[in-house]
Amino acid sequence: MRVHYLFMIFFIAITSSANAEEVTYSGSLNYANGSLNYQIEVTNTENQASVFFTSIEMNAYQIPALNVNLSNDSLNFYIVSDSYTYEYKFKKLDSGLTGKLNIYANETDELLNTIESVLTKKETGTSEIKEEEVTFQSNGLQLKGTIWKPNKPNNRCLFLVTSSQGSDRSASSAEAYYFASKGFVVFNYDKRGTGKSEGNWKSATIEELAADDINGILFISTTNQIPLSRIGIKGSSQGGIKIPYILSKLPALKFGISVSCPDGTLLESDLNNWRNSNIDKIGKENINIATRTQKVSYEYLAGITTFQTIENFAKKYNTQSWYKYIWIPEKEIAKDEKLKFSGLPYFKTAKQPILLIQGTSDVVIPENSYKVIEKTLRTAGNKSYHIVILKNASHSMTIVDNNFPYFQKIAPTYFSEITNWIDNLKD
Repeated sequence: MRVHYLFMIFFIAITSSANAEEVTYSGSLNYANGSLNYQIEVTNTENQASVFFTSIEMNAYQIPALNVNLSNDSLNFYIVSDSYTYEYKFKKLDSGLTGKLNIYANETDELLNTIESVLTKKETGTSEIKEEEVTFQSNGLQLKGTIWKPNKPNNRCLFLVTSSQGSDRSASSAEAYYFASKGFVVFNYDKRGTGKSEGNWKSATIEELAADDINGILFISTTNQIPLSRIGIKGSSQGGIKIPYILSKLPALKFGISVSCPDGTLLESDLNNWRNSNIDKIGKENINIATRTQKVSYEYLAGITTFQTIENFAKKYNTQSWYKYIWIPEKEIAKDEKLKFSGLPYFKTAKQPILLIQGTSDVVIPENSYKVIEKTLRTAGNKSYHIVILKNASHSMTIVDNNFPYFQKIAPTYFSEITNWIDNLKD
């Protein structure tokens, strides 16, 4: 399973000023059928300026800029993504900045669009959220995390369960900030082997990774004197599949939010993603046998078949035109037990309220996953679950406006659906 929240490398080039200052600007990009809010924090000294980019709607928080330069009367910077280059050009005003954004195609350098934008200087003051860096122990490892403490807490805590691959806590910092701004104490941390945490996530089982989550939950409950009955957990993709498991292990937890969760194993989701990614290249007439061929490679990676099985399929199909799209692992590749894990059995035993969210444009998990999970919850007698289907939302809960396809942003109602559901839970 792969969850991707923001694939942007931010390069901000500004010219330097002699006066040291810290300034925060906020503004929006208004286009076709929508808008995007963003914030730029500029710290300037005599020798160096640094810039941080934040846009909760784009799931970006405090992204550090590179190659910073600042002048007395202008601010110019570039943001480069895989497909586009964003050129911001501003002039200073008494109360902020005014300018425009030019969007270029990386492949052709063609100017695709121009948007006017105004940045307003924000008043400096006490931050509404305090970020506390902490360390906790889990399975002999030191894991690093952040506790987000709002100035006006709502007496509830949200724990963000780690997801797949090598992303550290920065991948969830934007939503941590969002929920903290709503009054939640929030905890997110670097999964073992990522960021500043010790260990190796690749060799760990789902149960071991979930044990890290559980130890993190117990840590924040103990150190901040928050009872488990005031703590909810949220996870996406591989994190979502861990939600019912953790709820079953800690029945005192208040609730669970499972986003983009497959109804079967992680192997089946990876295979479904491969199928959807290759069907146009392979063709509908061959995709079924190609998928079956790819499946044996995943089964070998999971440790449930032999390399001889892969070789048998190769002998039979390696002359087919579609075979070049098949991924074949090395014979000595380390096995990944995580692929065999399914959260479905734990949806049968978790008794807490559960919010299940799935997007209609999710190409990773099977499109009927929420239906299978809902049937399991209903059969198990859980009367406190709720299903939300977000139109056009991807696996990572982002949407792209086809009329203005230059940005990915979080589905408009994603956060509000979560906060409204939590607010309606009985104490």
